[in-house]
Amino acid sequence: ARPFGIAIGPDGVVWATLQRANKLARIAPGGAVTELDLPTRSAEPVDIAVDSSGAVWFTELRANKLGRFADGRFTEQWIPTPQAGVSGLAVGPDGTVWFAETRGPKLGRARDGTIAEVPLPSSDARPLSIAVDPFGNVWYTDIKGKLGMLPAGRAR
Repeated sequence: ARPFGIAIGPDGVVWATLQRANKLARIAPGGAVTELDLPTRSAEPVDIAVDSSGAVWFTELRANKLGRFADGRFTEQWIPTPQAGVSGLAVGPDGTVWFAETRGPKLGRARDGTIAEVPLPSSDARPLSIAVDPFGNVWYTDIKGKLGMLPAGRAR
């Protein structure tokens, strides 16, 4: 199945992406495992995060989409940049979902059902992993050996 990303929800449920199987795995606190098929074939889910409401967010590398699972339903949004190489995923303190576009070079932001892209200052940037601190600053690693930060004021 090639498990990759893992996240824990506020209810203690563990979520994981299963890249090769094209599924999400849900592991209940008691240990019961449920696998959920993604709506897009061969999407290749990579990173995963759970927001404070329990909604599960995940990146779909090959499908070039950001997915969400909540209330028993999947929704997906296209990433504006073709073949962006979506990876890394984090939920900010305000509920905004952030992801890296390794081939962008951009950071993506999902808020209120809309995806926006923020170009990075270096045209050869290759962001990979991402985190948001309690102040709303968006931090990212760059596979070229750099660490970057998008200040909260610019992230809004």
